[in-house]
Amino acid sequence: MAEFSNATNAKEYLNYNSVDFAIVSSDLPVYNGFEFVEQLKDDIEIILLTKTSLDAIKSYEKGFLDCLLKPVTQNRLKSSIDRLISKLECLQMIREKKEHMVHFKSNFKSEKLQANSIRWIEAMGDYVKVVTKNKNYIVLSTMKSFLKKLPEDQFTRIHKSYIINLKKVINYTTRSVNTDGEILPLSRKQKGIFKENFINFQ
Repeated sequence: MAEFSNATNAKEYLNYNSVDFAIVSSDLPVYNGFEFVEQLKDDIEIILLTKTSLDAIKSYEKGFLDCLLKPVTQNRLKSSIDRLISKLECLQMIREKKEHMVHFKSNFKSEKLQANSIRWIEAMGDYVKVVTKNKNYIVLSTMKSFLKKLPEDQFTRIHKSYIINLKKVINYTTRSVNTDGEILPLSRKQKGIFKENFINFQ
């Protein structure tokens, strides 16, 4: 994404851009590679380049992914990058498991969404509308069937026509729920269940 000859400019870039990893030289001007990593606000994977073999021990103690002794051979760099890719793929799998992915078909396409991105689900006859910030999806499903796809502690029915994401609830009254800035109806039948689920979710 970017390359820098000093730590100051690199740090400035990383204040406004997210990256998965950085290859960092130990002998940077202004402050060295170790000092640079300590000042990063995000926890990213680090591969250290160094002329000093003792830096390998220090980089291990700091939890760096790898430490490469200069001059670096092509095979040694490839080995390090393969290790990096393997770790990033593993972290992605862990994130997906943690962030509960919802699978469904919409408009003849298979879709996959993070449960957290769903604002609410709305009944539309034989279909449901899955509402997110950027896009709505029309899915052939009953409300009851779609609710089973969702994390049960995070989503609850508030009306025969609405399922909401409790993470998106701003406030509620006896008749409505403010879900992510949208006022949705709260039925008398679902009121008690909603309140109990909302309190337990908090």
